[in-house]
Amino acid sequence: MRRFFGWAFTTASLLSLASVGAASAADMAVKARPALPAPAPVYNWTGWYAGVNGGWAFDASSTGSLVASTPGFAGAIAAGGTPTFFGAKHEGGFGGGQVGYNWQMANWLVGVEADIQGADIGRTSTIIFPGGAVFPSVSTGRDHIDWFGTLRGRVGVTAGPALFYATGGLAYGGVRTNISNVFTPAAAGSFFGSDSSTRIGWAAGAGVEWGFAPNWTVRGEYLHVDLGRSNVTMFDPVNFPAESATYRFNHVVDAVRVGVNYRFGGPVVARY
Repeated sequence: MRRFFGWAFTTASLLSLASVGAASAADMAVKARPALPAPAPVYNWTGWYAGVNGGWAFDASSTGSLVASTPGFAGAIAAGGTPTFFGAKHEGGFGGGQVGYNWQMANWLVGVEADIQGADIGRTSTIIFPGGAVFPSVSTGRDHIDWFGTLRGRVGVTAGPALFYATGGLAYGGVRTNISNVFTPAAAGSFFGSDSSTRIGWAAGAGVEWGFAPNWTVRGEYLHVDLGRSNVTMFDPVNFPAESATYRFNHVVDAVRVGVNYRFGGPVVARY
C-alpha cells in the first residue's frame, strides 16, 4: 500500500509540473514576422514633356564652290581675282525649346519629339587679291543659319533613371547666303549675289537623359543636321550685265546641346 501511494504521488507531481510548463509556454509572446522591404522605386518615362535646350554648332561642309561662270570670268578666275571657293564655315550658338511624348515598354522606350531653335550659326570668309593680271579685288562669302528645327523619332533603352537613345527624322531651317566679288576700281566689276530661303532636310543623332528629380530630367545630345544645298549667283548689272558666277553652298552642321525637360502627368518615379 505504501508503494502504491508513492507511485501515485510521483505521478501527480510530474503531471503538475507538465501543466505548469504548458501554461508558461502559452503565456510567452509570439514573435512577429519581419516586415517585407518596400519595393524599389522604378522610373516611368511614359508621358508628355516639354523643355528648353541650348548648344553649339560647327561646320560639317559649307564651303561655297564655284559651279558655273560666264566666259568673261575666265581671266579673273585664272588669275585669282575671282575665287573658286569660299571657306564660309558654319559656327555659332543656338537655343530653343522642345516638346515630345514617350512610351515605355519594359526597358525599351519609343517616342516622338519636335523642337525649334533660334540660331546665329555662320562665319564670313574674306579673300583679298592684291592685283596682277587683273585688277585688285576683295571677295566675301557668308552662309548663315538663322533658325532650325526638327521633327524626330526616338528609340532608346532605360536603366532606372537613365535613358540612352538614338534619334532621327525631318529637319528644316532658315538659311541666308551672301557673296560678293568687288574689283578696284569699281568700274572693273562689282558683283553681288544673295539667297534667303527655308530649307528642308534631315537630322540624326544620339543622346543620354537622366532623371535627377521627380518630373525633371536633364540631357546631352549630338545631332547631325543636313539642310541640303543651294546655288547662289552673283551679278554686276551695271558694268557687266551679261557676266555671272554661281557658287554652291552646303548647309550642314554638327550640333551638340544640353537640355532640361519637365514631364507632365505625375512624378517620374513610380512604384510597382
